[in-house]
Amino acid sequence: MKKVRGPSTSWILLGVLGGGLLGIYAPWESDILVGLQWAALALMVFLVVVSLPLLSVGRAIAKPRVLVALFAVNLVVVPLVAFVLSRVVFQVPELQVGLLLVLLAPGVALSLTTAHEAGGDVESVLGAKPLLFAGQLVIVPLYTVFLSGGALGFADLPPTFAVIAGIIVAPTVLALALQRGMTRSAALAGSRSALTQARVPVIAVAVALVLWNQVPNHLEELEELYRVVPLFFSFLVLLAPLGLLAGILASLTIPEKRAIMIVGAGRGGVIMLPISLALDQDVWGLVPLVVITQLTLEVIGMMVYRTIVPELVPSDAR
Repeated sequence: MKKVRGPSTSWILLGVLGGGLLGIYAPWESDILVGLQWAALALMVFLVVVSLPLLSVGRAIAKPRVLVALFAVNLVVVPLVAFVLSRVVFQVPELQVGLLLVLLAPGVALSLTTAHEAGGDVESVLGAKPLLFAGQLVIVPLYTVFLSGGALGFADLPPTFAVIAGIIVAPTVLALALQRGMTRSAALAGSRSALTQARVPVIAVAVALVLWNQVPNHLEELEELYRVVPLFFSFLVLLAPLGLLAGILASLTIPEKRAIMIVGAGRGGVIMLPISLALDQDVWGLVPLVVITQLTLEVIGMMVYRTIVPELVPSDAR
């Protein structure tokens, strides 16, 4: 089946630039902006989730070696790497917690497109995506509390419950209902392509609104974000060989190895963004900006991965 190419993820970079400039030069403190921000985030989550095969979780069982490799990367390798990187900024709890939240969350938004373009077997990992998506809502905050060494406490998590329910779970239920309808209606099935096309532009708008709302309150702290930039780049550099190693140990095919390398490096900044905003912003106000910093670098990193992964795992590899 021919895959329709969606809008370039470069739109997200434009959203980051536009939102940052608005936050610095045209700050707008308004409940309207806050409302638009949350509405855009809910729509963003809906569009991301509707593109996942929520009704096909059983597909993951069909290729257990891929499933094992993918879960090993996300539940063992990534937490170890994230913990080591987080210790570099442990003196600044907001940076440490933001880094852990976004790196521990499996990617569900951007990496699949890159894996397809790099010749990866996307179908082999699609079935596991709903499982990773559901698991990160519970496991990632708990992992962050544990790996942050107490910087983030269990007492910080209750405010996130309402956001998880309203901004993530509710759109997910709506997406599930729509997917059920698509199996019975040709008209609804045709809407999936249009919804997928809208995903990246809506992510860009949501990120821009968050930055417009958040940046004015943290102008003096923006320089702190430079400290996590090399750490996020290091993560992308490390995950390529580690993902390849996981694929080799699991005896995966060449397309499956490529998919594991790219999908393993992709992170869940899109889903963690609303959760980070739900934390007490008087204490953790810099965390959403850390998440957006990672998302920005991931967009750039996925462009690089699209080029280098086929070189690292050529078609004639044995």
